[in-house]
Amino acid sequence: MKKQLLALAAFTAVSGMASAQSSVTIYGLMDTGLVKETGSDLKMAQFHASRIGFKGSENLGSGYKAIFQLEKRFTVNNGEMSGVDWEGASNVGLAGPFGTVRLGRVNEIETESFSRLDPFGEDGIASILLSTQHFWRISNTIRYDSPVFNGFYLNATYTLGTNTDKESRDEYGDTLKQYGADNDGYALSLNYDNGPLLLLANFSRPSDSNNSTIWSVGGAYKFGGLRVAFGYEKTDDRGWKPHATGSAFSNKLEGVRSKQDSYVLSADYTTGPHKVAAAFNYMKVKDIKAGEGSGNNSDFLNGYDSGDAKKYSIGYFYNLSKRTMLYGQLAYTDFEDKTLARFLRGSQFDGDSVTGVSIGIDHKF
Repeated sequence: MKKQLLALAAFTAVSGMASAQSSVTIYGLMDTGLVKETGSDLKMAQFHASRIGFKGSENLGSGYKAIFQLEKRFTVNNGEMSGVDWEGASNVGLAGPFGTVRLGRVNEIETESFSRLDPFGEDGIASILLSTQHFWRISNTIRYDSPVFNGFYLNATYTLGTNTDKESRDEYGDTLKQYGADNDGYALSLNYDNGPLLLLANFSRPSDSNNSTIWSVGGAYKFGGLRVAFGYEKTDDRGWKPHATGSAFSNKLEGVRSKQDSYVLSADYTTGPHKVAAAFNYMKVKDIKAGEGSGNNSDFLNGYDSGDAKKYSIGYFYNLSKRTMLYGQLAYTDFEDKTLARFLRGSQFDGDSVTGVSIGIDHKF
């Protein structure tokens, strides 16, 4: 009996030492509400993507630690899972005095940085108009995050392309090599976030995109409870976009080239549990050209060259607690014509403007 008690005590002590050296956190977000947009029925949808995640670290000593993150996305209203099994994140890495290095599926840093200028975080019906080379997350990536030096910090990523041979097709049937679209990708983000002032500059070349590029600059300043922001984003879409969950462009017009200039001016005011937000977004799309490799769903673009769109968004948020929030949003987008509306919203869209309203609840755990 004494030997059993001694063995149990020794096991408990060892387990305690191991747990003191490592930690795992379970976290999540549940979000759903009602959305009504022009041309569609009332539906149940989300503002922020609902998720459950696991992240952890192991202390390696001398200021170093091993880290990991796994995150699953889903929709609350029907319980369906989103995209790949771990669509939100799937990475492992090391952290230390040098910063953090992660390998796997991570946030796309140009989107992560520029979305801070949109009070709606590039989510939901009130989000700014998204570039045709916009991604929330990217796979097969090495990401580096520097330490913060007096408010300055650097983020960088390198993404491996598909690199198929000329005759082979990827799992979606695309012959990327044939059209020169099988490039590796990389991105760089420089940010200054110190006190009331935020400044940012970003550049990204997505993988498997025929060397498409996107860059952005902007800043924000906070006066007490009021925060104002301005940003500019330029996209050179050379006609291909990799298939990837987290891609924003539902139209998926492969072989269609275009250039996009997007400007955002926003403001939000917080007092107590209340927050009011507003944004104006102007996007100019030009040099549209359907070239070799474009699909049949691009026929409506024949002879079309350019157009612009204006989007106006407002929102109200009320925090019931630190973890639970109610929200309401209203957005109106005015497209120059129906062709541009179909280009940005999908080839089945029929109209030259869209109004949307949403209400819902968001709970973090």
